[in-house]
Amino acid sequence: MPEAKGSSKPTKAVADIVVGSIDIDAYQGVRFREQVLRALLGFSLLAAASFFMLWLGDRINAPGMAVTRFMARAQAPLTAELAYPQQARGEISVVMYDQQFLTSQGAAWPISYQEHADWISRLVEVPGAKPKALMIDITFGQERNDPSITALKDKLCEISLVHRVPIFLAALPDAASGGLAVRDGLTQGPNACFTLVGVDYVPDPLDGVAWTYQLTRFFDGANWQPGHPPAGSDAPQYRSAALAMAEDLGGVKLDVDAEPMALMWGYKSEAQSDRPDLTKGCQAGEPDLLRWVPRLIRQLWERGDKPALCPYHRSLSFAQVAEMDEIALSKFVSDKFVFIGAQIPGHNDHANSPVHGLLPGVHLHAMALDNFLSYGPDYKISAEWTLPPHPALVVPGLISVAIVFLVNLVWHKTKHLIKKNDASSRLEQPESNFPQRVRESVGLATVWVLRISVQSVIAIFLISMLQARFRIGMLPVVELVGMTLVAEGLGYMSRIRWLISGTDQKHVL
Repeated sequence: MPEAKGSSKPTKAVADIVVGSIDIDAYQGVRFREQVLRALLGFSLLAAASFFMLWLGDRINAPGMAVTRFMARAQAPLTAELAYPQQARGEISVVMYDQQFLTSQGAAWPISYQEHADWISRLVEVPGAKPKALMIDITFGQERNDPSITALKDKLCEISLVHRVPIFLAALPDAASGGLAVRDGLTQGPNACFTLVGVDYVPDPLDGVAWTYQLTRFFDGANWQPGHPPAGSDAPQYRSAALAMAEDLGGVKLDVDAEPMALMWGYKSEAQSDRPDLTKGCQAGEPDLLRWVPRLIRQLWERGDKPALCPYHRSLSFAQVAEMDEIALSKFVSDKFVFIGAQIPGHNDHANSPVHGLLPGVHLHAMALDNFLSYGPDYKISAEWTLPPHPALVVPGLISVAIVFLVNLVWHKTKHLIKKNDASSRLEQPESNFPQRVRESVGLATVWVLRISVQSVIAIFLISMLQARFRIGMLPVVELVGMTLVAEGLGYMSRIRWLISGTDQKHVL
């Protein structure tokens, strides 16, 4: 029938269109899968390159690279502000022997043992306001002619046994025995009145900053080593002040092979209107949006005389304690971990915080205890990059690489579209003159600054979130994010794209 013959043509055309669309869909599906596989391959290569360079860097002592410390110092205040919990801040107080105290008393340092006994007793004799514990960060190890040493020991035993306030007393290793020791007259008997604790400060070998905190140490016959001695060994060993307080009173129990601590510093200090002279004029740690500006750019207008941040925990001078009534003093000591330290001219006990700068050394131990109270046994660990990577670094490492990789791809696609549109418009326009080229150069420079700024903000936020969610310390995560950015800057991303897609490297960011 002619009608049937005539109708076969449109039917065939429709069939061809349907089949063609199926072929296009199939082609697009194959192309999409191919692009996904290429992206996964690129991500894998970037991750492998970053991890390998980090491992290689550690092998050639890259942890000492100044660039890592520079980035970490800029990052530390933001991480402290965004990622460090404030839940334990109010549980800790610090009281200082300082110049303000010496001036008010007409005294000189060192004060007598009897004066130590009198001032320490003021912190525990407020009715109904018993501290949780006292940590005395003063090492009574040197012999001196002062018979009132007996009065100090009796007072410490009274505080411990009568007032039921545990005492943790700073001590240094004895040259003969290797164990922690104090001077004659304070030595421990069968019924110990206090716990001797280590107060070592091991600053970073490059920038002197307190990035880590010692937990336990043992003597191997020649040197003190971090950790515990081998099983069955009777080598001298001791716990740090913060660890001893956390284990004995804070409910924190660590395994024998516990990892070293990567110390996290707090940002916003405890509200305090009566700060001691030592910290008068300090900043309380309020949010500052300018900290999101890359440090290299921020330094163009920042001045070096900017006030330092206040210590994270509430601090008093013993001069202020002398003038407080019982109600005011009870708010400072009641149910608190009270740390007692000294910051006297010529008495060089200080720690360098990446957030606050130089602080009296007692704040180091207070901050470490705050870490234990905030994180428990899941405190941040000080791990280095190895092959294979430390288990705690694998997941945050892959997340960091993935985000940097995706940001790079988005930027590359955006620039490719801009270049494509720009090339089309140039075909329709005459050759540019000098003013146009100047405007174009300024525009390119602005785009470059914008790109660096966006990448920096993303890196800042990424580092903070990784530290909030994982047990990763400041230095390894900064090294990781920095290394992925360096890998991109050295052309690894363009080489990876060339390898997986054949794109000409000179056309790639």
